[in-house]
Amino acid sequence: MKKILLLCSAWLSVNTYAQTKTYTLANAHSHNDYERQTPFYQAAALQFGYIEADIHLKDGELYVAHDSRDIKTSRTFKTLYLEPVVRQFALNDGKAYAGGTPLRLLIDIKTDGVPTLQALQTLLLPYRQYFDPSVNPNAVQVILSGNIPPAGAWGDFDKLFYFDGRPDSSYPAAVKQRVALVSTDFHLYSKWNGKGTFLPAELEKVKDVISKVHQQGFPFRFWGAPSAKTCYYKLMDLGADVIGTDYPEDLADVLHNTARTRTGNLPVHPVYTPTYASDATRVKSKNVILFIGDGTGLAEMFAGYTANKGDLNLFRMRQLGLSKTASTDNYHTDSAAGATALSSGSKTNNREIGMDNTYHSIPVLPEILAAKGIPSGVIVTEEITGATPAGFYGHTADRDNTQVLHQQLINSKLQLAVGGGKEDFARDVKGDLRQTLAQSGIRFYDDLTAWDAATQGRTLVILSDKTVTSMRDGRGSYLKDALKKALQQLNASGKGFFLMVEGSRIDHGGHHNDLDYLVREMLDFDDTIGEALRFADKDKQTTIVVTADHETGGLALMDGSIADGTLRGHFATNDHTGIPVMVFAYGPNSQEFQGVYENNEIFKKILTAMGVHAKALSSKAR
Repeated sequence: MKKILLLCSAWLSVNTYAQTKTYTLANAHSHNDYERQTPFYQAAALQFGYIEADIHLKDGELYVAHDSRDIKTSRTFKTLYLEPVVRQFALNDGKAYAGGTPLRLLIDIKTDGVPTLQALQTLLLPYRQYFDPSVNPNAVQVILSGNIPPAGAWGDFDKLFYFDGRPDSSYPAAVKQRVALVSTDFHLYSKWNGKGTFLPAELEKVKDVISKVHQQGFPFRFWGAPSAKTCYYKLMDLGADVIGTDYPEDLADVLHNTARTRTGNLPVHPVYTPTYASDATRVKSKNVILFIGDGTGLAEMFAGYTANKGDLNLFRMRQLGLSKTASTDNYHTDSAAGATALSSGSKTNNREIGMDNTYHSIPVLPEILAAKGIPSGVIVTEEITGATPAGFYGHTADRDNTQVLHQQLINSKLQLAVGGGKEDFARDVKGDLRQTLAQSGIRFYDDLTAWDAATQGRTLVILSDKTVTSMRDGRGSYLKDALKKALQQLNASGKGFFLMVEGSRIDHGGHHNDLDYLVREMLDFDDTIGEALRFADKDKQTTIVVTADHETGGLALMDGSIADGTLRGHFATNDHTGIPVMVFAYGPNSQEFQGVYENNEIFKKILTAMGVHAKALSSKAR
C-alpha cells in the first residue's frame, strides 16, 4: 500500500507540476539527445527536465541510435546515459541537479517492445536506487515511449517504469498513475514550420488536442514540432507542458528568461491629441524640450505602444528622422559619448563627457545658451551624475568620476537640475550641503513637493535614490510632476529655455533583459511627453524633440496583442547595439529633424531652431 501511495504521489506531482504555466527548464525536452555533440551532458548542463534516448536491443546489448544502421559499439545506453546519471548524483549530493529540478529520461524503444523492455529492466537493477521513487524522492523518472507493450501488460514490468501515453487512448484507473505524460506527432495537427503563425483551422486542432489531454489530467507534449523560438513561445501560450527542441541552448535561452520577456495588464495612460497649429512652422523656437529615452529603440517604443493598447503620445508626432549613433571609437556608443554628441555637436570616444575625441573640453548646450541669457535644465530618472545628464554640464574623460561631476554640476551653467543621487551628492560635497550650495547661489531641495518653482535662481532638486527609483519600485508620477515644475520655473524668465528630460531607466530594462521593467519605464516616459505636448500647444513657440542616445538589448518583439496590451519579446544582448534610433519632433521647425543623419546633427538643428549660431561662440562660453 505504501508503494502504491508513493507511486500515486509521484504521478500527481508530475501532473500538478506540468499544469503550472510558469515555464522553467524543467519543462525542456532534449529531443533525440543522443545526436548532441555530448549526449546527456549538453542537456544536463542546462538542467533540462527531459532527456530523450532511442534504444535498440542487439545481441543482448542496448544501444543508443535513431536507426539500426546507426548503431556503434561504443554508444551503449549504459555508457551514454546510465553512468552519467550516476555521476550527476555523485556531483549533486544525491540529486540529479543541485537545485532539485526533476530529471526524466524519456526512453524511446525502437526494437521489439517486450524483449527490449526486459533487457532494460535487467540493466537497471544495479542502478535501481537512482530511478525508483519509492526509495529515493530525488529519483530520475524513467518514461517509456515507442514500441511499448499495451497498457494491460504494464503491470508485468517494474513499477519504476512510467509510460508515454497517446491522446486517443484510454487508460483504466489501475494503470493511469503510470502515465507520466501524453505525446503525439505535431504533424498530425499542423504543417506549420515555426515561422509566422498557425492557420486558423490547424490552430483549433492543436488547441483541441492539448485541451483533451489536460481534461484527462495528463501533461502534454508534441514531438516533431518546429525547433524554433517562435514555436517555443507559441506552444507555451497554448499550454503544452513539455517543450521539445533539437537546439538545447536556444530553448534554454527562451525558458531561462521567459519570466522577464513578457508583460501585460499594465496601467494605460490617456494620450493627448495635439492641435498641430505650430507644427512645422518657421517661427523661431523660443523653447526646446529634448527628450532622451536612454537605450530606447523603435522596438522599445512599439512595446510601449502595445502595452498602452495601441496609442502613444510619441506616435502623435508627425515629423520623423533617424539618428546614427556610433561614437568615434566604437560601432555602438555608450551614454557618455551619445550625450556628448547631442549636447555639443561633436562625436567623441565612449566614456568621455563634454570632451572631443582628443580629450579637450568643448562647450555644451547649457553653456552656449547661457551666453545668450537662455536658461537650461535637466530632469532624469536616475542619479544626477548619470552619463546622460552629465553630458549637459560635465567635462571629464571618465563618466565614473562622480566626485568631479558633482563639483562641475555646482559650478555649471545649468539653471535647474532634477534627479536622484542625494546620498552620493551629500558625501562628495564638502561641509554642510545646503550651506555650501547657498554660498554658490544655489537653492537646494531634497523633496520634490517642497520645491518652489515660482522662485527664480539656480536650483538643484536632488532626491534620494529611494525616491528616484524604478516605476516597478514605486517612483510614481515623479517625472511628469518634475516636468510641470521645471516648465513653470524655466518659462518664467521670458527669455526662452532649453530642457533635457531623460527616461533613464528604459536602458536598465534593456541591460537586464527585463521586458516588463522596460515597458513600465517607456509608458512613464511617454506619459510625460504628453504633458510637454500640452505645454507646446499652449505656448506655440516650443519645439519638442524625442530621441535616444542608443538602443539597448537588441529587443525583438516576438508576439503580442495590442487589444489586450500583452507582449512577448526577446533580447539579443545585455549591452548596447549599433541600431540607429528614431527622432520625433513637434512644434516650430520640427521639419528640420526629418531625414537620416548622425546624432551630433541634432545639436546643430536645435541651435538653428532657436536662432543661435554655435560657431560664433568659443570655449569662453563655459
